[in-house]
Amino acid sequence: MAQPRTLFSLLLEQPWWISALVGLGLFAIAQIAFPPVAPFVALPFFAIAIYVAYRQMRTVSPGQVEARLAALRELSWEPFSALITNAYRRDGYDIESVNQSACDFKLTKQGRVTLLQCRRWKVNQLGAGPLEELAKAIASQDAHNGICICAGTFSPKAREFATGKPLHLVHGIELAALAGKIATRKKQ
Repeated sequence: MAQPRTLFSLLLEQPWWISALVGLGLFAIAQIAFPPVAPFVALPFFAIAIYVAYRQMRTVSPGQVEARLAALRELSWEPFSALITNAYRRDGYDIESVNQSACDFKLTKQGRVTLLQCRRWKVNQLGAGPLEELAKAIASQDAHNGICICAGTFSPKAREFATGKPLHLVHGIELAALAGKIATRKKQ
């Protein structure tokens, strides 16, 4: 059962200026009703606006996402796997190539093992089969979790299968941000 959404969780998904407008509106209303509390009423919304603005500055713009994903799909395995492993290496992971049917790399960070599967990155829609293999490998190798990368999308059955399991599905804007500007430079 889905948890109820709060105003703050909704604002975290909106552009930063929406939170700023809500804060400004609440400040104006509170200023009329009871002026001493007006700054305290608006403060959480301005804090969310600042946080969301910071987060949006650090991510990929929607216009760049498709260009980066298209550039990733054009890469052969060697440059693609190097790009992904370098991105995780920058995040502090130790990388070991395992080349099993269920996963391609073993990532280790702070003693925790993560299995990374990205072999089928070019497909338009990835089904549940590869995720089932990855989940079995996680259990058999006593890994903490698994990551599956796809430049397309995950099928509804794949997303349903991953729910509640130690699987993280990386695609879309998250994959474009992970790959960084390197993917678009390779295409030029």
